[in-house]
Amino acid sequence: MADKREKIARTALFLEGKKGDIARAWVSKKSVAQILFKYHIDPDAFGSDIALKIIDYFVKVLRQQEPVGRCPIMNRFIDLMYEKKITVKEVFLICMGLRRALFSQMISHGEVSRKDPWIIEALSELFDQNLSGVLEYFDELILRERLEKQHRESVEKYTHRISTILDLQENAIFKIHNGELFLANSAFYKTVGASGRDDFMLNHPDIWSFIERVDCFGSLFVAGKYEEWLRTTLRKRDGRCEVELFDYRSNRKAQMEMTIRPMPKGEEGEYVIAMHDITEQKARLASMAHMVYTDALTQVPNRRKFNETIRKYLKRCKDENRPFYLLLIDIDNLTEINETLGRDGGDLILKTFAKGMLDHLDEKSFFARIDGERFVLLAEEADSDRAEALANKVLAELHTIFYSEEEHTKGNVAIVSCQPNDDIGTMLSRGDRIVQRIIDRGGDGVMDDTLLVEEDRQIKTAAERFLAECRLLFEKREPLEVVNYYLEVPIDSKAKIVRIIGDLVWVKLRRVAVHTLHRECEIYIKTEEKPYFKAVVEDLDREKQWVRLGRFEPVIHSPLDRKHYHVRLVPSVEGILHKGRMQIPVDLESISVDSLTISMTHMTDLVLDDRVEIETTLRWSDRTENVTLPGQIYKMKKSGSNIRTVIMLEPSKTAEDILTQFVAYRQLEIIKELKESML
Repeated sequence: MADKREKIARTALFLEGKKGDIARAWVSKKSVAQILFKYHIDPDAFGSDIALKIIDYFVKVLRQQEPVGRCPIMNRFIDLMYEKKITVKEVFLICMGLRRALFSQMISHGEVSRKDPWIIEALSELFDQNLSGVLEYFDELILRERLEKQHRESVEKYTHRISTILDLQENAIFKIHNGELFLANSAFYKTVGASGRDDFMLNHPDIWSFIERVDCFGSLFVAGKYEEWLRTTLRKRDGRCEVELFDYRSNRKAQMEMTIRPMPKGEEGEYVIAMHDITEQKARLASMAHMVYTDALTQVPNRRKFNETIRKYLKRCKDENRPFYLLLIDIDNLTEINETLGRDGGDLILKTFAKGMLDHLDEKSFFARIDGERFVLLAEEADSDRAEALANKVLAELHTIFYSEEEHTKGNVAIVSCQPNDDIGTMLSRGDRIVQRIIDRGGDGVMDDTLLVEEDRQIKTAAERFLAECRLLFEKREPLEVVNYYLEVPIDSKAKIVRIIGDLVWVKLRRVAVHTLHRECEIYIKTEEKPYFKAVVEDLDREKQWVRLGRFEPVIHSPLDRKHYHVRLVPSVEGILHKGRMQIPVDLESISVDSLTISMTHMTDLVLDDRVEIETTLRWSDRTENVTLPGQIYKMKKSGSNIRTVIMLEPSKTAEDILTQFVAYRQLEIIKELKESML
């Protein structure tokens, strides 16, 4: 199902990109070109005014942005053809020209193959439904012409003759005059369960009472303002709407598409109305929409549906002052579950959690799975206390799911409030940061964004103040003290400010410093007073030695505070983490005299401040030293499938002597490698 969703999306994208080629191929078809020439229709005008817009409509239908069979552009073309007395056969040939042009483009560009014939069937079904609507509208125009012609005849003779014509139509058709049923075909009477006009009027003194629901301007319809409803539907919906009624032919509720047309040159209040059953068509579209907007594994809404839904929440929050909260739910031990139970076991956990959430949530909330182990919950809650209570219920739901006799599923739930300038990206980003803070504190908890929002406000204010200081330095031609790190070795620069535009600063650095930088890496800036600042390299030119810096933010703790040199270990060094009887294989990524950073795939029973020991072997020059380094867990952070952990080492003279020599040697290696790379 996921493959089909992606194929539909790619097909829509292809048609959108190739619409010009398809339109030209359509107009160039021999049968189409002959018809256009015959009726003196400019091919270029047809291509730009009609063909391109019809292809745009097909793209929107594939993306679920427009309903099937409702294409005003095609109706405009049919109106033109009708005025020029074109035949039904010629209308059909023009439509088939589009079909051939569309499929030939897809085949020639490899968009379809023998492996996926279903896409041709799906597009054919879509095309046939629209063709049916086009021909139906053409028939309606012809019918209207006949009705106008017959208006001059006696009512009795006209009614008899037109009823005979209408009875040949499969669709239900009826005419209203001054709010009463004037005539109808047999398909209409069978649909509403009446034997004729008198029987219908007896059971429906209010002519519209046979309709249970309309999909547009419902307040006018319910209030009985039918004439105003008809005029509004004609003006704003081109006379088309969907209605729900009981169809006595099939003995079930049915959805019908209703087409309303005023009588040409008729009296006010005269309308001809046609209805055709779209129940099965709507069911097929609903099935397709379900496939596009539903997560295949858990059967809850997916990321695409979430994106559409949160936009509505954001609009209501800003336009109607209706606050809401986003709960970002991260199942933090899913990797462990998959390794313990296998992938099927992990999938079962996800499905069980999703079902439990759907069983307990009310209709006002929206729940979706947005990627592997992450879910979101949108709730219009009045205050943070209620949002926190809801978040605790979510965590409790996770805790009810056991994957062994003693171990239950754990999670991190971030409570994100909607702020005035928020969008989807900023809310999810804030949620990610909160989840990371929960993990840094040991995981399996709930946290809101109160502190984070305040920190962001302070960061923005501090960044604005820092940029003002940069402008002052620029005017005085004074440098910035900039430090970047290459494999943890600091490289200092007296950076010359060469340009400032908005919140971006261009600086010129030492050649060696620019050589070690790349886009999106971080550098640090020393100021006269703390806090120091961090910036991101957004662009650079190694030849001219300039770097563009942005996204400035103050940092409370940074590498600038280090008392000892750090070095990156490339490749990483294998080691064993000991905690009591527990032993975990780890990789040492960086090291100094007072700390080290390790990477591991398991975090079993490890929390902040735990005392651990790292056993490893350090090799440099001709020396090999087996060391055991005791310390305390200072920080933990997920990085892909691994957990990066910082350990603050306990003072030890023996270990300190060994580490001092090892770090110094490794630092010289790094500097040597850097110099060689610059030659």
